[in-house]
Amino acid sequence: MSDESMHHARLDRALRQAIVVPDLPAGFRQRLRAAIASNPLQDTALRRELLERERLEQLAELRRDSVRLRLKTLGSLIGGAFTAGVGTTLAWPWISTTFAPHGGIALLVISAALGLAIGVPSWLQRTGAAPWAR
Repeated sequence: MSDESMHHARLDRALRQAIVVPDLPAGFRQRLRAAIASNPLQDTALRRELLERERLEQLAELRRDSVRLRLKTLGSLIGGAFTAGVGTTLAWPWISTTFAPHGGIALLVISAALGLAIGVPSWLQRTGAAPWAR
């Protein structure tokens, strides 16, 4: 199995776990068969080619969106890391003088508290447990 097919298999498993498949409306299959029967394109090969082209276009759009999302995420991570580094550099003199011999521990506690303050709301929103996400 190639790396790409393994990646697609993992992605398919993750999507099946994350996305709930909605129920079809009543009579959907009958309406679908009627629409196919009344379609002027009776050539199955032509219909299949058109549907495959549409599927490939949708897949290409999903990939573009995925790449865009990955780049935005990477940019956010790099920006956050840079901001944290600058903030630590600027705050270190104050922290080291205020908390004299325990400046390193104070910096660690402050950093952990900030990380939790940022991470917990994000996690709560992702799980749907956040009151503002309803």
